[in-house]
Amino acid sequence: MESLQQLWTAVCAFATAPTLQHMYDVMNGFNTLVWGPPMIIILLFLGIYFTIRLHFLQKYTWPAMKLSVKKVESEGMVSSFGSLAVMIGATVGTGSIIGVTTAVAEGGPGALFWMVVAGFFNFAIKYCECMVAFKYRVRLPDGEYVGGPMYYLSRILKFKWLALIFAVGTVLMALTAGSALQSNSIADALREGYNLNPWYVGLFVAIAAGVVIIGGVKRIAAYSEWLVPIMGGLYLLLALIVLCMHLTEIPSALLMIIKSAFTGKAAVGGAAGIGIMAIVQAMVPALSAGVTRAVLATEAGLGSASIAAAAAKTRSATQMAIISATSVFWAIFICSLTGMVIVLAGDWQNPNVYAANLCNSAFKTVPYIGTPILIFSLVIFSFTTIIGWGYYVEKALQFLCKGSNMLIKPVRVLFIILTFVGGWIGTSFSLDWTISDSLLRTAEANGSTRFMWALVIFTMTMMTVPNIWALWCFRKIIVKTTRKNIKNIVGKQPKTN
Repeated sequence: MESLQQLWTAVCAFATAPTLQHMYDVMNGFNTLVWGPPMIIILLFLGIYFTIRLHFLQKYTWPAMKLSVKKVESEGMVSSFGSLAVMIGATVGTGSIIGVTTAVAEGGPGALFWMVVAGFFNFAIKYCECMVAFKYRVRLPDGEYVGGPMYYLSRILKFKWLALIFAVGTVLMALTAGSALQSNSIADALREGYNLNPWYVGLFVAIAAGVVIIGGVKRIAAYSEWLVPIMGGLYLLLALIVLCMHLTEIPSALLMIIKSAFTGKAAVGGAAGIGIMAIVQAMVPALSAGVTRAVLATEAGLGSASIAAAAAKTRSATQMAIISATSVFWAIFICSLTGMVIVLAGDWQNPNVYAANLCNSAFKTVPYIGTPILIFSLVIFSFTTIIGWGYYVEKALQFLCKGSNMLIKPVRVLFIILTFVGGWIGTSFSLDWTISDSLLRTAEANGSTRFMWALVIFTMTMMTVPNIWALWCFRKIIVKTTRKNIKNIVGKQPKTN
């Protein structure tokens, strides 16, 4: 009731004076309402339901990883590993690095606990959506395979209006989280580490992204295949070094994470003993931040990863689905390491340190190599996210235009322009390569980043709600197909569905 009242107050304020702040308040109020208990309950229920019904698919993580690197001759656009690399590249960045920092900043250390819990069950959700997308993928006249929630919603379930909402949400998500927000993160990291002018950073990232995206899915997959392992290896090495430096503090940090998960950021140690309802209310910020960022970090439930799965060269829907689900493991593993590093560094309590800045303040404790490796990793992470979402937005537009590519070139240009704009938003213009004190990122710029995050979560709703409804409708087919094929897939040569 309180959330509804806050949303109504924000809507009235925006109607009276339509400012950026009031627009942020409206979106934030809507996000708080939707991504509070309602969405938390639905997503956790769906993940738990499919985990149990599919006999804990998570146990096949290692066999699926080995399967992802095997070459398979079959119809499709890219290899199964290429498809997986696009998925990981599109999620690791905003989700696993910046997403976890904002989750801890907004929901406290307890948000990390709920990210891991939600991520475990999201494995099953990712499996389900990629299976359905591959099973009902469509071959276009030019031979290209396409699929995803918009196709199985419209063609199989006949919910064309939900398919339309999902496709529009994908376009908006790509133009916010997939372009501007990623470029913003790269510029933040390079400004914090080396004082580079965000205007030049935004320009460079936009040009580089344009070169890759214009090459289509095959070039995107090719770049992702070699960039993803490099960035992942370096980042994991740095995170492990930081953890080793704080080895004696890890037990107390783990205790704080678990305790905060059930008492909330603002009520650590204070909720216990004042009633069950108070404890539940104190848990909501951490739960909401954790589950929301778990969706963003893994793309499970979002449905976007299934668009890449539909283009893969794989023999069966079951095989592609279990391979795709391993991206959840990598995303949550990286989230866990990032979250631990941030909690150990302690700056999550500083209201003036946010997003990429929070990451940098944590990793720069490693002398000489900390900042360079973090910046390199974050730049590559965010870049692969940009090119991954560059593919997703094209497939969504292709669906909206009924197979036509007439809007793809104009939206590519818009996507690249927003990538450029996202880099320098909140920074005064200058021709200098490095920035002076007067050009440092302002409090208004941090407000702009928060505004973009609110917009991202708002567009997530447009994608998540139609997709999870579709998965529930397909539940019997998913369970039947999985039980028939999963043991063949992970044990020996798979059968064709």
